[in-house]
Amino acid sequence: MTISNSYSQTDSKEEVQQEFMFYVYSDGNRITDLTSEKQKLHIQKVGAYIENLARTGKLKDAQPLEMEGTKISSNKGNFSETQLNKDKKVIAGYYHILAVNMEEAINIAKADPRFEEEGWEIVIRPIKKVEGIN
Repeated sequence: MTISNSYSQTDSKEEVQQEFMFYVYSDGNRITDLTSEKQKLHIQKVGAYIENLARTGKLKDAQPLEMEGTKISSNKGNFSETQLNKDKKVIAGYYHILAVNMEEAINIAKADPRFEEEGWEIVIRPIKKVEGIN
């Protein structure tokens, strides 16, 4: 099994697009805290951001997530289930992005219109290439 770092720099003059996951975190359900007019504006702005990423070839996928969910953990075969607390910080969605390097990925994330509002974070993770898995 070969593991490589997907965001390492390349020496070639051709810029290789690498894959990154953006995990969008929200302090509680930020959308329901907005007025219906501001919800509509938020959706329009984020929709335009996503459309631009797709048009420029930077977006592989993006989806919002429901605020509810279950976390499953195991300790020596004993499973436990915990309901997510939708009033706390949770992953509200994700982007699967193509970028030349981490710097470009950061710049793409900083352009997300959610940052015009309070209570949002984006965690950027390079996708690791593992032969036989992806």
